[in-house]
Amino acid sequence: MLIKLLDNVQKYLIFWILGAIVAGLSFMKLTGGYAFSSVICFVAALIMIYPSLVPLAFGKFKEVPKNYKIIVLSLIFNFIISPLLATAIGYLFLRSYPILWLGLLLISILPGGGMATSWALRSKAEMTTTVGIILVNLLAMIFIVPSFLSFVMNRLEGSVQPAGGMCVLSEVTGGAASCFLGNAGQISPSKIIFPIFFIIVIPMLLAYFTQTEIKKKKGAEYFDRIKSNFGKFSNLGLVVVLFMLMGIKNNIVIFKDPSLILAALLPLILFYFIYLAIILFVYFVFYKNEKGKAGVWGTYLRYITLALGLAISLIYQNGLLMVMVVIISLAYFIQIPSSFLLSRLLINN
Repeated sequence: MLIKLLDNVQKYLIFWILGAIVAGLSFMKLTGGYAFSSVICFVAALIMIYPSLVPLAFGKFKEVPKNYKIIVLSLIFNFIISPLLATAIGYLFLRSYPILWLGLLLISILPGGGMATSWALRSKAEMTTTVGIILVNLLAMIFIVPSFLSFVMNRLEGSVQPAGGMCVLSEVTGGAASCFLGNAGQISPSKIIFPIFFIIVIPMLLAYFTQTEIKKKKGAEYFDRIKSNFGKFSNLGLVVVLFMLMGIKNNIVIFKDPSLILAALLPLILFYFIYLAIILFVYFVFYKNEKGKAGVWGTYLRYITLALGLAISLIYQNGLLMVMVVIISLAYFIQIPSSFLLSRLLINN
């Protein structure tokens, strides 16, 4: 019964996500919702982030030196080109919604995830290179993200002026949400390190030990047969967490200002479209081979599940950041269909 449910969620994930969002918001509207709780952080780490990391081929990390050129290129794309593009798009379109801008930046700085290996496999990409790119970028983000987030949050906290000098978000919500992130003083990287440790490092260590123990007791072949179930369980966890997030009373802001969805959607579409265009240009001109396909998936796909998990931990520290969930949730509706189209393109090229 559980396996059938997991398969159904995997097959129709985008519809399950939409259903969870609608159901959660409906629950919040009808009941008034509930206050944000640290329980949501724990649930997200346990049933959403941790299972998504278990299938990673940690043993292939030793192959990284053989593919260092394309891995270095992926680091440049993921931690320089992607956030710079998100910064430019946010400056043009999201100055009245800096918290949405922060959500876009969070998406831009978190690459990879379990979806990258699945799509790479479908596209006949070189899997050792794919896994190497994912693992190196995952480790890099542990060190890069705290400083990056503290920098952009401090910039958005007071120096970013809304377009036209008016805080649209604050006005239309009657002060329920602000264009700024509060006045708690400078946000240091140390305030971001703990969420990173809780949302990334601990789940990754647990995933590694889970994989090791299963292989030790049941064998590598058994693990290869069941590892896809962990990714499916992560998808189910995503649906549960989204429902929980949408039920939080702070989300009344979405009903007070439905334009939030439109404000988030256009910059998000532009980010994905322009970023993919740059990646495909490099692929077709310089890397049109199986390793190049690995590079495409290792740079294009954003680790949206992880972005959602990190957003949850940041919301726990500052409830005004709840609006971030809007743009992060919408990213699923762009990334999943576009990945399907991209895989068809790469299969034929």
